[in-house]
Amino acid sequence: MTSGGPGDRGDGGDGGDGAPGPADERARALGHADTLASEPVSGGATPPSGPGASAAALAPPSQPGASGATGAIRGVGPGDRLGRYELGDELGAGGMASVYRARDVELRREVAVKVLFPHLARKPEITRRFQREARAAAVLEHPNILRVYDVGAQAGAPPFIVMELVRGASLREIGEARGPLLAELVAAIGALLCDALAVAHAAGVIHRDVKPGNVLLADDGRLLLADFGVAHLEDDDSLVTRSGALLGTPSFMAPEQALGNPVDGRSDLYAVGATLYQLATGALPYTGPTAKIVADAARGGATPALRRRPAVGAELSRLLERMMAPEPAGRPATAAEAAAALRALVAGGGLGEPADEVRAFALDRAGWEASRTPRVVERVVERARAAGRRSLPQALALVDRALALAPDHAGALALAAELQAGGRRRGLVVAVALAALGLAAAGAWMLTRDGGARGRGAAVTGDAGGGALAGLDAAVDAALDARDLTAVDAGDLRVDLAAADAALARDAAVGRPRDAGASRPLADAAAAAGLVVDAAVPAVATADARPAPDAAPLAVSPARVTFAFDTWCELVVDDQPRGRADRELEVTLAPGRHRASCGQGPGLGGWSGTIEVAAGEVRRVEGTLLAPVEVVIDLGGGVRIGGQVVRRGATIVLRPGRYRVELLDGSRVRSAGYVNIPRLPRCTLRETPSLDCYRT
Repeated sequence: MTSGGPGDRGDGGDGGDGAPGPADERARALGHADTLASEPVSGGATPPSGPGASAAALAPPSQPGASGATGAIRGVGPGDRLGRYELGDELGAGGMASVYRARDVELRREVAVKVLFPHLARKPEITRRFQREARAAAVLEHPNILRVYDVGAQAGAPPFIVMELVRGASLREIGEARGPLLAELVAAIGALLCDALAVAHAAGVIHRDVKPGNVLLADDGRLLLADFGVAHLEDDDSLVTRSGALLGTPSFMAPEQALGNPVDGRSDLYAVGATLYQLATGALPYTGPTAKIVADAARGGATPALRRRPAVGAELSRLLERMMAPEPAGRPATAAEAAAALRALVAGGGLGEPADEVRAFALDRAGWEASRTPRVVERVVERARAAGRRSLPQALALVDRALALAPDHAGALALAAELQAGGRRRGLVVAVALAALGLAAAGAWMLTRDGGARGRGAAVTGDAGGGALAGLDAAVDAALDARDLTAVDAGDLRVDLAAADAALARDAAVGRPRDAGASRPLADAAAAAGLVVDAAVPAVATADARPAPDAAPLAVSPARVTFAFDTWCELVVDDQPRGRADRELEVTLAPGRHRASCGQGPGLGGWSGTIEVAAGEVRRVEGTLLAPVEVVIDLGGGVRIGGQVVRRGATIVLRPGRYRVELLDGSRVRSAGYVNIPRLPRCTLRETPSLDCYRT
């Protein structure tokens, strides 16, 4: 496999758009990775120019078919030859191209060849964009950037790019297989990506499509950024990079890029932030149809990573929020600055140089986690103990992360008890939250000490409760993140939640969205600060929760349906596009019967079905697009693959993907490795010339 790529999108997804589903571990290949392209189509586009355009090896081909002429362009496949490259098995296919394992007959080495789809090769702008990918990557020399060797085309065939063939898995595959990663590992990955982007930005290249599927972790430990297919060259004025072209993957796209505004290096930093968010939490910062994702990203305010997964820790969570700021000015100024901040987080967890940690993880993922997690926990507890003398909120945040990583850690439990005992009279956390909300002026909540002028009741008027409570929760979180709080005696402050919960129940009845978990985290935060949160105190209701007899009927709650597939596809429900299902996509549907389909385009996988949903129902619909492969075993004493032991001469049916293969000698494991099962009806697993599944 060459890189995370075709058919890959985040995100999360990146979820699909949410938490990752079961991994099929199919092979990835460098190339267009679910990139949206809304480009002008005109035969008069200016030819590409810019860094690397004069390199002879990467000059635009002059043969027919290379320039986007409308003449017949044949398709190619395994067994065909493009120039000096003999195509082998297909490694993957995406929205623009297929990628094949190939052999360079002159240099006698294996390479990866990315071939543009014939129907796209007839479009001049897309052909030029395809060639720009090679130019963009060829000018860059960095250990964390995948190498491009050659580009070319021949008469009657689509253009192609020749790249380094690297065995490994994309970060998207790793996240799906293992779930969220340790925050320090996420920071190490981010530091290396920012190192690579710093070199690209210095050369005038903006990647514009950074995401987990476009980052490969090679089996030898290298982290490689791939797919410069939508890269922007600062001095390239061709139509494919003009303002207004929507290029990139929406779930990881900076707002200015999605809106067609000028981009710079800070746009890539947003994408790195979204990538790390998905790796750290297992979810995307924003989900839904493309239009919703773009609108939400432009507004900002994604759920903090810390709230999605406490083990992330406050420090990485804050840095990710900064990297994903809606306005470029709110992000780190350069990739080098972001890399330095991420390296500091790695060191703060007691780990070493990012490249060394990522390499160790690649060579032994389970062993790395088993050895590094206890080290990180000890370091976090040590820092929490030191912070307890300066800042209670910081200490509580650190010990909370330690317990999220190791719930039974004796030192963390003891320190938590000590900090809570010492903080029972510290009420500044809630005081700051109340001041931030301006509750006295708004009249949404009435809070009082025991025996105060208003007694012990607290009223919530109308629909204000849900928003006020969510805001209070956010303010408490912000206060807990502060580092310079001092002890203030606020006495025994009691907060009545009953009226707020009633308002939230009304919100739910009419389908009004609210921040998930907006109620109970307040109680938890107050308890951690030593306060009493009294949900049993009767509320003084100033508005009847029931609608008036002549009021309009309540809206019917929509159903929430998650479509889950074994690869990416474009979801259509009742003839209306609903966005790209990045293995998973949640949509809301009106009660009733619906027709749904999900496909990858002409000649590729597809699924269709009919579902019926009820009001308020939560449903998961699963489907498959990848056809099974018959794998013939031609290996000595047999193998263990896909959890099954298969002897020589037998056949096993597997779905395309990446599998660990153990070569057996009787009951003993002789050796092991990873193999990509290609998209073929049948292949043979053998050791020569290397362990792989070859076309039968």
